[in-house]
Amino acid sequence: MTRRVRVAGVQMAMGEDRAANLAHALAAVEEAARRGASLVVLPELFTGRYFPQYPARAEFLGWAEPIPGPTTEAMAAAARRLGITLVGSVYERAMPGLNYNTAVVLAPDGSLVGRTRKGHIPDGPGYTEKFYFAPGDSGYPVLDLAPGGVPLPTATPTCWDQWFPEVARIAALQGAQLIVYPTAIGSEPAYPDEDTHDAWRTVMRGHAIANGVCVMAVNRCGTEDAITFYGGTFLAGPMGEVLAELGPDEGILEAEIDLDAVDRARELSPFFRDRRIDTYGPLLARGGRP
Repeated sequence: MTRRVRVAGVQMAMGEDRAANLAHALAAVEEAARRGASLVVLPELFTGRYFPQYPARAEFLGWAEPIPGPTTEAMAAAARRLGITLVGSVYERAMPGLNYNTAVVLAPDGSLVGRTRKGHIPDGPGYTEKFYFAPGDSGYPVLDLAPGGVPLPTATPTCWDQWFPEVARIAALQGAQLIVYPTAIGSEPAYPDEDTHDAWRTVMRGHAIANGVCVMAVNRCGTEDAITFYGGTFLAGPMGEVLAELGPDEGILEAEIDLDAVDRARELSPFFRDRRIDTYGPLLARGGRP
C-alpha cells in the first residue's frame, strides 16, 4: 500500500466581512480537494482579521463561538461533501469568560475528530493574545488521521506553539508523523526593522529534523493595519528539506508527504534512542534551576 499523502495549505488574506472570509476559505478548500489533496489546512483564526493586535476590545470578545458552532459546522459540511480531512482554527467560547484559540480537525464524514487549544499565548506589541485567550488545557494530542486512507498520526498546535521545541518533541514522542501549525505571523510593530520570517521558518525545519517528522505551517498574508503577514506557508520533510513553499501572496500550497521518508530519517538519526531523560530535570524549572 502506498504511504504517500497529498496535502494542501490555504494561504489567504482576510477582509472585514467574516462571512466572506469563510466563503473564500471554503472555496479554496474545494479547489485544493479538486487538485487531489486529501488533507487541507487553513490559517489561524481564518474567519476574521487578526483582532489580537488590539488589546481587550469588547466587539472582538463577541466573536468567540462554541464548538460545535457555526464555523465548525461549515467546515464539517465541506469536509463531508469533498471527502477530505480539514484542519481549521476557531476562536472558541468554552464558557462565559473563558475563551481559547483552538485548532479543530474534521474527518471526511464531517465528524469532529479532535481539538487542540493553543498552549502558549503571546503578549507583545501587535500580538496581545492574552487579552482574548486562556492558555490551552488540551495538551498536544496526536490524532489518528487517515487522509486518503493512509494512516497519518497528526498533531495540530497553533502559531506561537511552533517556537517551542518541547511541543514538537512531545508530539513526536506520542507518535506524530506530521505536525501542522495554523499560523498568523508577520511584521513586528514595535521593531519595524526586524524581520522574523527566516527565524520562523528555520526553527520549524529544526523541529522536523530533531524529531524525524514532517512540519507544515499555514500562514495568513496581506496587511492588516500595523501588521503585514509574511505568508510563506511551507511544508518541511523529516530532514528539514522544504518540500513546497509559497511566497507572500494568496495561494494554495500543494505537496506530498512520503511516510517512508519519515521512517528512514528516524533510522538514520535515532535521536529517540539516545535521549538522556535522566538529565533533563532543569527543563521543568522556569529558569533552568530547581
